[in-house]
Amino acid sequence: MNPTFIVLALSILAVEKPAADNPIFEELIKKGVRMSDGSAVRLPPPIIPDRLDAAEQRAAMEKVATSRYPVERLVQKSFYAPVVVKVRTVKPSEGEGPAVRTVDFWFVAHGDWDVLTSKKFLESFAGAKNKGPNRVVSKSGTLTDEEMTERKLSATNKDDYEERFVYSTFSLFERVELSATRLAGLTRGEDSWLAAARIDRRFDKDPEYPNQWRALLRDVRAEIKPGPAHPFLHAGGYVKITRLKKPADAVFVECHLAYEEDYGWFDGVNLVKRKVSLMVREKVRTFRRKLAVASEEKAKKEKN
Repeated sequence: MNPTFIVLALSILAVEKPAADNPIFEELIKKGVRMSDGSAVRLPPPIIPDRLDAAEQRAAMEKVATSRYPVERLVQKSFYAPVVVKVRTVKPSEGEGPAVRTVDFWFVAHGDWDVLTSKKFLESFAGAKNKGPNRVVSKSGTLTDEEMTERKLSATNKDDYEERFVYSTFSLFERVELSATRLAGLTRGEDSWLAAARIDRRFDKDPEYPNQWRALLRDVRAEIKPGPAHPFLHAGGYVKITRLKKPADAVFVECHLAYEEDYGWFDGVNLVKRKVSLMVREKVRTFRRKLAVASEEKAKKEKN
């Protein structure tokens, strides 16, 4: 599972076409994410599909709203507006075997649509990395054309669809370091934006961008050192951003992930269930602030 999925997905460049024309997305919701035992976990379709009117969009949001977080609170213009997060264990760990989990979250943000979907904003948000010894993301980006050529890889790029190979290395709860390279596809329509990605098995043993996990161990001086590498092979997900009819400056964001968690990550304890909600909410607040600041800057420039 990648807690930075929304950040990394935003680094892919977009083109103007309907979000439904995305083969990776179609694979994730129809065939699912393949796990080590041969099973597959299908991701749910978006709560808000394209081309709904205001009333239909509100009715769709009611599906994720709760008595604690009604739609009125979800759409309020606040950095601290609710984020609905759900973690589900599809297959629990048996003995020291892997567990299969899904993470879904939904939230509303406010800002200028053109700013949100601009290359400058997406790359600035995606490129931000934590600094210092406790940083979360230590490496992220997309393969260059030269790197793809070296690996004899090709990506589909046409008028209505664009692919990229996206890599990242990040720590999860200071317990495990995950590295994964994903084939990601992006499409964007007039009022929606969608990025889907899955781990690409061609990078399982890549010397620079391998699919692997390593336990983060503390030495006698309490310094964190990564342990031996183990395969990290089964994960996929997508992010969809939809412009809402009401409120006029609001967007609805949803993210859906499925992944296989090795026993050695947390010794079988479901730390994701305990901690991922806080992690997602903190990242969403950052997203909302950055969007608000960038939108205000654009408005000021237009006035001058």
